[in-house]
Amino acid sequence: MKNIRTVGVVGAGTMGSALAQKFAQEGFKVILADRAKNFVDKELANIRTTLEDGVERKILTKQQVEEFISNITGTDSLAELKVCDIVVEAIFENFEAKVDLFRSLSDLLPQDCIVTSNTSSFSVTEMAKSISYPERFIGLHFFYHAAKNRLVEIIPGEKTNDETIETTRLFSVLIGKDAIFCRDVYGFTVNRFFVPWLNEAARLLGEGAATKGEIDFVCMKIFGIGMGPFPLMNATGLPVAYHAEKTLEVFGKLY
Repeated sequence: MKNIRTVGVVGAGTMGSALAQKFAQEGFKVILADRAKNFVDKELANIRTTLEDGVERKILTKQQVEEFISNITGTDSLAELKVCDIVVEAIFENFEAKVDLFRSLSDLLPQDCIVTSNTSSFSVTEMAKSISYPERFIGLHFFYHAAKNRLVEIIPGEKTNDETIETTRLFSVLIGKDAIFCRDVYGFTVNRFFVPWLNEAARLLGEGAATKGEIDFVCMKIFGIGMGPFPLMNATGLPVAYHAEKTLEVFGKLY
């Protein structure tokens, strides 16, 4: 089984920076990459701010913050990812953008580097066609806030081999996640029921049945969740929810 020491994260957005933070906190060396260095620098600063807030709350020490930060290297060059044992794609939810990235990574990464996508709804098998050695490609879907939320979906494609599956499962354990395995169907497991939930909240608001605050309160009170549907969509980004919804329309009017 492959030994994971260095993790690459492509996409210095909300999800990518949270993943970089989490991996670094668990002792992995992390390379956070994006097409523009200012994006990377901004998120590295945000990671520091988040960690220093943990010092203020007496959850972390200053020494720990410096240790975690030292585990992360930022870059605007994909070529620097060639030393990674596993790479997590965390760019925006656009199929063509993702496969273009995977084609680029395919030319750079050694054949034993595991490549994963954080897609929330696209077919892993279809994306795997864009990369050499599709046996090392797998879906690894994290949830907001990725540094805190323990859930991750592991989605093997049709050609994903057993070593990739088992290494990814072990990696999930080492980063403190609770992994569930899902079939490679649009939306996997969580979004199949999550997208209708968001849609229904929007319908209730549109029909004037309740205000945003009332809908959020009911959801948090009844379902025991920490964030209602509207703050959640604002946090993850409306385009993410929209793309997931459009992808799942193949399942009928409910979506």
